[in-house]
Amino acid sequence: MNFDFNLADFFKLPTKIMFALALASGMVLFLPENIVSKMYMVDFRNKYGFAIGLLFLISFSILIVTVVIGGYKYFSHKHAMKKFKATAKERLQKLDDYQKAIVYGLYMEDNHTGELPLHDGAVKWLKQNIVIIETTNQYAVSDLNNAVFPYMLQPWAVEELQNDSELLTHFRTAFSQIEAKYKVQDKYNDPYSGFPY
Repeated sequence: MNFDFNLADFFKLPTKIMFALALASGMVLFLPENIVSKMYMVDFRNKYGFAIGLLFLISFSILIVTVVIGGYKYFSHKHAMKKFKATAKERLQKLDDYQKAIVYGLYMEDNHTGELPLHDGAVKWLKQNIVIIETTNQYAVSDLNNAVFPYMLQPWAVEELQNDSELLTHFRTAFSQIEAKYKVQDKYNDPYSGFPY
C-alpha cells in the first residue's frame, strides 16, 4: 500500500474530519483488546501503533486549538457587538449636522434606503463608521461626476432613532437646518448646492 501524504494538506482539513480522525485513532488506541479484536484491528494496531498514536496526538491537538480559537473569536465578537450597541447613541450624537441630516433623510424613507452622492465625504464617513451601508455592489450611473448610489441605514441606527425620541428630535432639527441652508444656496443658483435630500 502506497500513500501520497502531504502534511500541509493534512493541516487544512475541516474540523469535522479532524474530529473524526481523532475519534477513530483514539478508539483504535484506547479501546480494550476484546473490542479491537472484534473489529479485526489488533494486528493493524500492533503494526502501525506509532503512526496511529502520532495521528491521534496531532489531530486531537489541532482540534483543541481550533475549538479554543473558535470559542475566543465567538466570545470576543459577542463582546465587541455588546460594546458597539452600548455606544450607539454616543456615536450618533457625535455626528455633525450634515451627517445627521443624511441619516434622518434615510430614516424617513419607508425602507430606510435612498440614493446618496458617491463622492461625498460625509457619506464615505458614515459608511466607514457602519452607520449606512451600500445596498448593492453594482448600480447604473448616468453622470460620473455626480454619481449617486443606493445606501441603507444600518438596523442598529434605525433602532436607536426609534427608541430615543430626544435623539430623533436632534436629527430632525439638523435636517431642517441643513435643508434650509441648501434652499438658500439653491435660490442663488449655486451649481454645487446639492443636498442629497
